[in-house]
Amino acid sequence: MASQSTAKVELTVGSEEFWRRASADIAAARDRVLIQAMTFEGDAAGQAVAGAVIASPARERRVLVDDYTRHVVNDTFLALSRSKPLHAEAAATWDLFDAMIASGAGLRVTNPVGRNPLRYATRNHKKLLVIDDAAWIGGINFSDHNFAWHDMMVRIECPQVADWLAGEFDRDWTGQTATTSAQVNGFDLLSLDGSANEAGFGPVLDLIASARQSIEVVSAYPTFPFVDALAEVAVRGVPVRLYTPRPNNKPVIRDYLMGVAQKSGLDIRLTPMMTHAKAMLVDGAALVVGSSNFDFVSHRANAEYVATIRDPGLIAAFTARLLEPLREGASAPEAGDHSPWRAFKARAGLRAADVLVSFLDHGPRIAEWRRH
Repeated sequence: MASQSTAKVELTVGSEEFWRRASADIAAARDRVLIQAMTFEGDAAGQAVAGAVIASPARERRVLVDDYTRHVVNDTFLALSRSKPLHAEAAATWDLFDAMIASGAGLRVTNPVGRNPLRYATRNHKKLLVIDDAAWIGGINFSDHNFAWHDMMVRIECPQVADWLAGEFDRDWTGQTATTSAQVNGFDLLSLDGSANEAGFGPVLDLIASARQSIEVVSAYPTFPFVDALAEVAVRGVPVRLYTPRPNNKPVIRDYLMGVAQKSGLDIRLTPMMTHAKAMLVDGAALVVGSSNFDFVSHRANAEYVATIRDPGLIAAFTARLLEPLREGASAPEAGDHSPWRAFKARAGLRAADVLVSFLDHGPRIAEWRRH
């Protein structure tokens, strides 16, 4: 395996640090600016990103946005809301997209829902920036409420990694998607298209099973099969700690996890803030990062990017800047956090959703942006 020493790897924690660094990359770009997100809204965060794309001097500027953004704004379904401010923000989003296209940038929509509302579950969940020879992966979407959450992004400055991820971006751009993996300059990279994820996630589940010293996971929405795999490791006596938010915007996941914690050796710690970070540190030596929440939807249906990185500098930064504050600030569940009935309902509901998602047809993978 090639050494990661030829690459420059950086951790950014929080949207402010991420965007300050990424916007500088975009402003300095000369060759390419490729941006992909599930959520891209017409608020201050989205306007900043769109403005950077419009102003960029790069020869190639392209943006991929998932169809989720056409249907959901601020975690609210547009079709179910009569809120004038919400619909005004949606209109501002469409204006933003039109402005990027008018500037000469390309913009396409991934995984259009079309006439089948069940396809809402089969999202392209990828977050990616490829800017010349640097690539960014992680969990941050482009909206004010996503920017407000605790989150992280990893910047990899390496031409080979950037080229590989740009190639995967092109697969999504053309709709010719595939689940694929590669070892590039010492990085284990996964690009999952949602149709063959169960096999694609094999290396991640194998890494969990191989743990001998410890596992620490940060995720708002982890579920089976990843949580089951973590529990099996805990049964062997390996310390496994999972950090997840107490103020979860999807409380069913917290209820599910509380039930799992009662029946396994998993050490669940609840963070006082909404964290949207997605990372897993195995034996202090392998850091798994990307867009996956380590949940059943990722395992079944969502398109995702995942990287396993063994760079000591990145792991030291992750430990000091993200794990240590969580170790100090997160707390063990309290009596009111767990209800056997809520845990039962949560597990049954998630298992039923898993069965439903397993039967879904992804349908078309790409569409040109059209306002109406």
